[in-house]
Amino acid sequence: MNHPTACCAAPGSYCARTDRLVGLDGVHVTDVARTGGGLVLTIETPPRVEGCRVCGVVAVSHGRRPRVLHDIPCAGVPVRIRWRRRTWSCPDPGCAVGTFTETVATLAAPRARLTSRAIWWAIGQLRTEHATVAGLARALGVDWHTLWSAIRPRLEDLAADKSRFAGVVALGVDEHVWHHTPHKAATKGPTMLTGMVDLTRDQHGRVRARLLDLVPGRTGKAYADWLTERSEQFRYGVQVATLDPFRGYANAIADELDDAVPVLDAFHVVGSPSRSPTRSAAASNKTPWATAATPGTPCSGSATCCVAAPNTSPPASGTG
Repeated sequence: MNHPTACCAAPGSYCARTDRLVGLDGVHVTDVARTGGGLVLTIETPPRVEGCRVCGVVAVSHGRRPRVLHDIPCAGVPVRIRWRRRTWSCPDPGCAVGTFTETVATLAAPRARLTSRAIWWAIGQLRTEHATVAGLARALGVDWHTLWSAIRPRLEDLAADKSRFAGVVALGVDEHVWHHTPHKAATKGPTMLTGMVDLTRDQHGRVRARLLDLVPGRTGKAYADWLTERSEQFRYGVQVATLDPFRGYANAIADELDDAVPVLDAFHVVGSPSRSPTRSAAASNKTPWATAATPGTPCSGSATCCVAAPNTSPPASGTG
């Protein structure tokens, strides 16, 4: 390379380093501009021979049709992509196709305003980084409704995917306060939800802590109905069922997960005695909560009592 600091693109070619930096498969970057609203990347597909999609006759170039897409932000500013889409016309006078425009399935769906990777980036931020739709919309340079309409179908597909229930050995349940305005329940939904969490440990002993589902209401019926909707394989696979001291959840576990060991979660074990030692001790004596330390016995209230997995190994023999 005679000029190691110069662009590697010769006239009429593409810069491989710029394409690698942008990382969009199937297209090449032809221009990068900074505007008051962020970055604008101009892209195009490489030249090629295209056949008519109906009759197969080699099509004739019919110019370009620009399309603007919003991509993931870069260097703290929104990014817009200006895609110079190729159009063709069929030269066969007997073909009804006329003109048609190229598509790149990996780049964006038809009529979408966001790139596919921008949609999945936003979903990842919502799931793992505690982001909000409003904040992500600002980062992408779009309004709230544009982003929500793009990610909602993907979220619904993920919610319908049953594979996330596979391999759940430890299942947790607790209530979740959705909002504190019960007078607005008609528009904002129920104030309380029941959340189910996968607490199974991985091969390194770390708890997964994956949110599996949220259902309206904080009742034993809400949890029981959710368990009933799961497969028998799922219910039989649950060995440990954690919960807070709520009789409704305990009844649901007793009815639907009769083979699982119910375990009082550590937060309530440690927190309840500090607030009311007498009442907590009485509740422990009356309620036969099993604990992870000693299955089938009342919880001792220690900080680690309900944290470890059940000890199912046989007792050690004496060594004399």
